[in-house]
Formats: sequence, C-alpha cells, structure tokens
Amino acid sequence: MTGVRLVLTMLVVAFLSLGAGTALADPGLVIGDGAPVAPGATVSAQMGCEEPETTPAGGPGVTGGPWQRDPEGHQPWSVSSTLTVAADAAPGPVTVTATCGGRPLAATLTVADTGSGATTLRVLGGAAVLLVIVAAMLLLQRRRRVTR
Repeated sequence: MTGVRLVLTMLVVAFLSLGAGTALADPGLVIGDGAPVAPGATVSAQMGCEEPETTPAGGPGVTGGPWQRDPEGHQPWSVSSTLTVAADAAPGPVTVTATCGGRPLAATLTVADTGSGATTLRVLGGAAVLLVIVAAMLLLQRRRRVTR
C-alpha cells in the first residue's frame, strides 16, 4: 500500500510540475487604443517587460521616447512611453518595433488619412459645381424677365 501511495504522489507531483514554470509577464507591445493616429500627433504605448534593457519603439514615420517604469513600483513588468507620428507620415498601417531584453516586439499603428489634398479638391470641385448652378439659375431668371 505504501508503494502505491508513493507512486500516486509522484504522479501528482509530476503532473503539477508540468504546468509550473517561471511566470513571465506578457511581453506584448500595445499602442494607444487602436484608433488611427493623425500625422503630427502623439500616442501612448505600453510594453510588458521586466528586463532592464529596452530600445525605444519606432517605425517608418514614428519615433518613441525612452521607456519609463512606474515610479511607485506598481506593475513592475510594465513600461510606458509616448510615440510621435511625423507630420509628413504616410497614411496607412505602420509596423512599430521595440525590444525587451533583446527580444523584438511589434505592433501595428494606423496613421490616419487626413485627406488634406483630396478633401481640398472635393471642396473646390463642389464649390465650382454650385457656382455653375447658381449662375445658370440667374441667367434663366434674367432671360425670363427679358422675354416678358
């Protein structure tokens, strides 16, 4: 009976040790709330990283400041930073990378399409069409008055 207990105890310990290990924080990189970021704007970033060696986040048209830990020691696995999107950044998705202890992490940031060029052309085109319509109406009214 003692042998059976010993074998069962060993099996339980072996089974429980399969799930055991060092618990590491999720080393993911999170940028803002997922909404597109306008060119020239800043957005917050957070990364799970307990390692002291980190590199700032960055990508095409995106630069990040140094990672900061909570000065009060809350969530020691979390570091935060601010990313700045360049004023001339191209609209669309941008892959932003950073490292935690030499391990590369990546996230996607979407640069908003401000549409400054296309919107301006649409507004000017709409104004031109409206001007033509108003001019045509005025000419028709004048023509009616002349024919009476």
